[in-house]
Amino acid sequence: MRLYFVRHGIAEDLAASDFDRALTKRGRRRVATSAKVMKRLEIAPVRIFSSPRLRSRQTAEIIAEALDMPVTISEAVNFGFDQGDLRRLTRNLDADNEVMFVGHNPDMSLLVSELTGVDVSMKKGGLARIDVLGRSVGEGELVWLIAPKVFDALGMEAKAAGKKDESLIATPAQKLPATSQPLHNLIRRRWSPVGFDRERDIDRATLLSILEAARWAASSSNLQPWRFIVAPRANEPEFQKILSVLREGNQSWAQHAAVLMIAVTHKFRAPDALNRHASHDLGLAISQLVLQALDHNVYVHQMGGFFPDKAREVYEIPDEFEPFTAIALGYQSLQLDHLSQGHREREAAPRQRQALSEMIFNGSWGQPADFLNESNM
Repeated sequence: MRLYFVRHGIAEDLAASDFDRALTKRGRRRVATSAKVMKRLEIAPVRIFSSPRLRSRQTAEIIAEALDMPVTISEAVNFGFDQGDLRRLTRNLDADNEVMFVGHNPDMSLLVSELTGVDVSMKKGGLARIDVLGRSVGEGELVWLIAPKVFDALGMEAKAAGKKDESLIATPAQKLPATSQPLHNLIRRRWSPVGFDRERDIDRATLLSILEAARWAASSSNLQPWRFIVAPRANEPEFQKILSVLREGNQSWAQHAAVLMIAVTHKFRAPDALNRHASHDLGLAISQLVLQALDHNVYVHQMGGFFPDKAREVYEIPDEFEPFTAIALGYQSLQLDHLSQGHREREAAPRQRQALSEMIFNGSWGQPADFLNESNM
């Protein structure tokens, strides 16, 4: 289910009562611009629930007119709107429905934060989109957080172009998997985008937190065979060095990441003894890195498409170490016009996995484990 949360537009300061505060002319104009952009984004809620207060009703009505949808006035979306109200309003909707709520702060910001674990502060006229798995609205993924100024800019660009702006519909797709069993939200949210925000860097504290997670991974005999060569985008020479060892198909999108890495593993337990668990342990470290990054809303894309021998030459990597994989990290982008058509289609494609019955065995090889319910797995 897709949930859209809209904070009402700019309203007048003085009125007979807070209930009767109307949108200002500027507020109406900005909401109208936002509504046109929402239509181009092909937002299509089956219901638009609005707080009964005048400024929210007017905001909802402007959006509803643009989207050709009815408005339902609900006291539940008034001040005090919470997860209980949200569940009650969505309990009769289908899992693939979209629904919009137009209301007030602090409720809108608090709900978005509670559902996604991301600390947000919604501006007047702002829009947040949260994708949840099925009909469970207890937690979800923050896909969009669009400020009014962004709506203004998108509206001006489309007006100047005089046509539908195709980049507006090339936005990150719903990527929550259809799992057969409940999963931790970080695992559900994990996927490997190629659409990174070219303007947003990962700050030092966040990057160190991500690397610290890799440091504390489990390893055979606690040998900790992983090593990482790390290049933030702000360090242009180092960033270009790693970019140069990627295969061309990966360079096209990885150049927009905030950080690039080469993951390396130490091949030996002792001078004359190979560590056959080294690559396994590196995978554990990267897995922890990935989930810690996602906790900061940073996405990770791992690549086999790079030149290990070139990496070894560029960085003078000793023979006892093996360049194993390249990694790109960054914040997800809403604007994908810089990507190829193939990469944009990749972003929109649903996530797929083999069934548990194809990978979990007992009795003999290839025989699905007897505790699996194949109809659900």
